[in-house]
Amino acid sequence: MTIKIYTKTKHFKTKQNTYLPKMYGVIEGPIHQMLKSYPNDFCFIRHESKRSLRPSAKNKKERNGNEKGEEEKIKSNK
Repeated sequence: MTIKIYTKTKHFKTKQNTYLPKMYGVIEGPIHQMLKSYPNDFCFIRHESKRSLRPSAKNKKERNGNEKGEEEKIKSNK
């Protein structure tokens, strides 16, 4: 896995219907490795992995158990 550094030009439309080119510097690479290697340089990046977004099995069971318990309470009240 390599880190690529290059420039990219984007064109933005102005009010006079002309396009103004703007050049951006691009750093492209595996974000996980970049954050591990240079944490201070990439501290502005908020990185979320799929693993951190998925609920844990323990929390998932607790949530499902609460929902079933609430449904039973509603049914018993009727």
